[in-house]
Amino acid sequence: MNNLKYAISLFLSLILFCACDDDDNTISVGLLAEHRGVYINDFYQAGILGNATLEDNLLAWVDEHDFTDIYLYNIGAALADGLDNELHAFVNKAHDQLPYVRVSFVSAGYGDSFTEIEEYHDGRKDGRPDGIVSEIEFWNGSMNFADDYAPWINKVNELKFTPPPGQVAPLNAGITRQFYIGKIKDPGMPPSLAIAKELVMHHDEIFLTNYHTNAWHLSGSTAENSIVNKLNLLAQAGMELNKQVNIVILFNVYQASASPEIWDYFATTGMNKEFEHAFVEWSAEYQASTDILHKEFLNLKGFGIYRYSDAQNARP
Repeated sequence: MNNLKYAISLFLSLILFCACDDDDNTISVGLLAEHRGVYINDFYQAGILGNATLEDNLLAWVDEHDFTDIYLYNIGAALADGLDNELHAFVNKAHDQLPYVRVSFVSAGYGDSFTEIEEYHDGRKDGRPDGIVSEIEFWNGSMNFADDYAPWINKVNELKFTPPPGQVAPLNAGITRQFYIGKIKDPGMPPSLAIAKELVMHHDEIFLTNYHTNAWHLSGSTAENSIVNKLNLLAQAGMELNKQVNIVILFNVYQASASPEIWDYFATTGMNKEFEHAFVEWSAEYQASTDILHKEFLNLKGFGIYRYSDAQNARP
């Protein structure tokens, strides 16, 4: 097993070494990670939206660190405050970057905030989001999947599949449905294969939390909510549905989190690892693991970083 793990790690390291970004000569694992995303947590609240200099600085940082995707917070609030044109201009600016930057809107529910996103989406011929990513923790508190998450899935499916009145085709059939998942269960209940199947049936990408000590390693925990158990549940769902499950692994670099070691792993003042390196190390251990079954139904598309403000502090 150790020899296999070493061989896989060496192979992935060679891929990492050989793939360079033409723009800034930084190392990239584009051949390995199709999806490389980051949550922009202060996009509206810190005044980035509508400030040309701050927007350009953000996109320059995204390019320098080889991200392909950005997930924008508080879009419903920005639209409610009348920043439709500013948002439209920014999305187009991101799309005009070389390479193209995919933009996802973070959605925290299916109420007024999502209505604002729907109206923006349906009222534009361009500048539409490439994805909608959930921020609905149905596994926590008083929420549950049926009441708090399933209606949101229906709303996102309407954006993707339902033609507007009088038209024959949906406006944005290519929009990516991105589900952020911490626990595949209702509160107080065991993990649910039924919920996993719903997620797999209606997903394009599942953002899977990987929040634990030394998160650049695959955790060996077998606890109920361990990353291994979640991957096994999703793989089981994929197998029973005969559908491949696209997985984006999330790394939490929030310095005040319960497991802040990953911030030091990335920080130029710490271990000084590129963001891609965490995914390379994690992927090597995933490939070597015999604890995860039916891997043929899991497609590791890449990784996402939570969150921009802390990631920028780690790697300016």
